[in-house]
Amino acid sequence: MVRRGMIPVVALLLHGGCGGSDAPTAPRTATPSATAHAAPVLVFFQRQGAGGATLDTFTVRRDGTATLQKRYGGAGGRFKELELREGSLPRLERALAALPGGTTLTRGSPPPGGAQYLVRYRGRTQTGRQGAIAPTARPAVKLLDGFIDGIGVRRTTRESATNNP
Repeated sequence: MVRRGMIPVVALLLHGGCGGSDAPTAPRTATPSATAHAAPVLVFFQRQGAGGATLDTFTVRRDGTATLQKRYGGAGGRFKELELREGSLPRLERALAALPGGTTLTRGSPPPGGAQYLVRYRGRTQTGRQGAIAPTARPAVKLLDGFIDGIGVRRTTRESATNNP
């Protein structure tokens, strides 16, 4: 994925240094997928083990755009650039503000076989286990977990897969 993303950048850099060309260039316009990475990251969320050998990550940026990466235990993955539904970002920010201190979101003994979560917010990384998430962390985890499943997502602006270039 990184190599494929670097090819256009390298091509642009090489083209820019090639000297004068009389060929007209297309005007540059901002598109949601082109500007999506410009906004700073609000939160990074990872869900591992839900529904088999999966590793799902969801990164929300401060402008309400997000990146979803779904990986399937060596069988490839899907990657999407998304926009959250109106109202989802403020609700998420309130839920994140209520996260407990410390490094764990787990309280008690979780049942076996559940998903494991990782939340990176405001320079702090916290982990938790499905079925034993602290009450103050449940709203944030529920929202982030739902985003991975498409709940609260307005639309997909770009999509790719490792087996489908």
